[in-house]
Amino acid sequence: MKRKQSPRREKQVELLKKEILEAALEVFKEYGYEKATTKKIAEKADVSEGTLYNYFKNKRDILISLFKIIKERTSGNMAALPDYAGDISKLLSASLSFQFNHESTLSIFTLLLHEADRDPYVRKLFIEQLKTIRKSRIDLFKQLENTGKVRKVNATTIAILINTITFGYITMIESGDKELAKIPIDKLVNEITDILVNGLALPLKTKGKVVFNEEILKN
Repeated sequence: MKRKQSPRREKQVELLKKEILEAALEVFKEYGYEKATTKKIAEKADVSEGTLYNYFKNKRDILISLFKIIKERTSGNMAALPDYAGDISKLLSASLSFQFNHESTLSIFTLLLHEADRDPYVRKLFIEQLKTIRKSRIDLFKQLENTGKVRKVNATTIAILINTITFGYITMIESGDKELAKIPIDKLVNEITDILVNGLALPLKTKGKVVFNEEILKN
């Protein structure tokens, strides 16, 4: 019978696994997935290669674990978003801020994006991950529509738009866009959210009230 680990031991294990994954990310970025080795990862994490194999089967298992980090954070983000009493602006801002602020997630995503072009296995995992992220967003917007918090839209289209914004930001930041990096995340998120919620069309004035020209929005 397998002995159950104590809470303290479990925390130590999780901390060590986190350190190994962080080291692996650095090694993958420096050498590329193909040239990276478990020996280099162990050296970077300051552990023996034998210790590394106590927690990960091989290099591919480490890569899969990095994938899981993105998946869990994305799913957790969608599930943990507060209701905000139907305020779609606050909801979108919170979602975008979460994605833009996770620097380690950005690094993992950039690594996977780069390696997906080289390794068929990584490409397969990367595509699956994109589908997972898209589905989580589609489900969110369908829920918002069903509860009357947003107008009827194509949930797949809006999910693609949000993903494009998020991945575009990640790509530009990781490629060294210094001008973009200077913009405070809260300011950028609020401006993007304003455009998403209110659109670009000029409002029309009708009897002292401001309304949107729906015909313009349709074109």
